[in-house]
Amino acid sequence: MIYQQEEKISFYDIDANGDIRLTALLKYMNEAAWCNAEDLGVGMETTIQAGVTFIIQRIGIRLFKTPKLNQKIIVRTWPAAMTRIAFKRHGDIHDEDGNKMMEWESLWVLLDINERKIKRPDASPVDFPLYGEMGISIEANKIALLETKEPLVSYNHTVKFSELDSNMHMNNAIYADLIANVLSLGDTPNIQTWKEVYFNYVNEAKLGDHVKVDCYQVPAEAKVGASEQTHLRANELYVSGAKSEKVIFNALIKYEE
Repeated sequence: MIYQQEEKISFYDIDANGDIRLTALLKYMNEAAWCNAEDLGVGMETTIQAGVTFIIQRIGIRLFKTPKLNQKIIVRTWPAAMTRIAFKRHGDIHDEDGNKMMEWESLWVLLDINERKIKRPDASPVDFPLYGEMGISIEANKIALLETKEPLVSYNHTVKFSELDSNMHMNNAIYADLIANVLSLGDTPNIQTWKEVYFNYVNEAKLGDHVKVDCYQVPAEAKVGASEQTHLRANELYVSGAKSEKVIFNALIKYEE
């Protein structure tokens, strides 16, 4: 089943520059994913009864055109495929005329609630149909580690109660706020348009955790690792968050100045 819903970009979806918040887009994507899961019989109530829950591991987003205030958009999502340990989910956003504005791929894993360990996809409470790519070309790849010494800017964030989800860790959309905050600091490039954003969620951030967020300019000669990893080039920013030297998340932003 392909899930579809219509949304209208509200005043609360835009930032101080009048651009749509990345956090708002992630919330639209998350809401559609959970509604689709409910329709497919793997909603939160079902999974919790089975002792498991879905958590997002990676996401890759490509933006073609920025949604504007009061604009109506069509959000779609569907289960795409299964890997050895994860479920792939694809989605896109169109305007009222059918023009694609953005697309994404996300990877979700099943987590054992009591043991806090990842389960194989066949532990899902139900089977559901897989629709494949359906025109989505972005991939939620692992981000290559950046070999550099000093960040452009850094700031510290303490996880608050209002940022928690029902699993009692920081909601995945909030990480976009951490990125927006660090990019607003003085020594970062003047980003006019972002084209692609990748998130890797590595470890949970819980209430009261102190997360140090660092932003690096990616040098043109940056090294990359395995072929699975997203390559790093110029006009890219690398953002990481860590608590007590333990990495919480990595992100890569491709942009135009």
